[in-house]
Amino acid sequence: MDMTTTLLLLPHEQLTLASAHEASELQRYRRLTLSFLPQALQTSRLMATLGLQSEKRLDMLRQAARWLELEACVSEMPMYKPTFTLDQRHFFVIDDIMGDQVIEQAVRAAVESKNFFEWLLNTNATPELHQPLLNFVREKEGECQVLLEHWEQNRASVMIQRT
Repeated sequence: MDMTTTLLLLPHEQLTLASAHEASELQRYRRLTLSFLPQALQTSRLMATLGLQSEKRLDMLRQAARWLELEACVSEMPMYKPTFTLDQRHFFVIDDIMGDQVIEQAVRAAVESKNFFEWLLNTNATPELHQPLLNFVREKEGECQVLLEHWEQNRASVMIQRT
């Protein structure tokens, strides 16, 4: 039996899970923005932009919650814990090698986030949440692509610098 076709979440569960997850994403992007600031301004700006997108998704969730009269589900945001560990000794990125590793972790986190929203979409039974969740999946796919391209460009420039 396939769990994604048999499990349907209630609207308050969907909103609570989505908002907690996206609040965690926002915090992660804010942390990454600061981490890259001294070493890689372009990467810091990218992370800030992705953080702004998280803020917009949180606003969309608040609007959907108001529409469904479930504001309490998104008012307090418990922090979502990623299933992978962030193995980082320094808060600030101190060199290109560390930057490469941190961007790689950001790519993996973005893929995990996209998968999470795909799961929420597949377990959704509330018509009012379908379009926001579908938009989130599409945005997360774009986020993954942008981060992956940035990571590949970053790796290429590091390789050129080493030669």
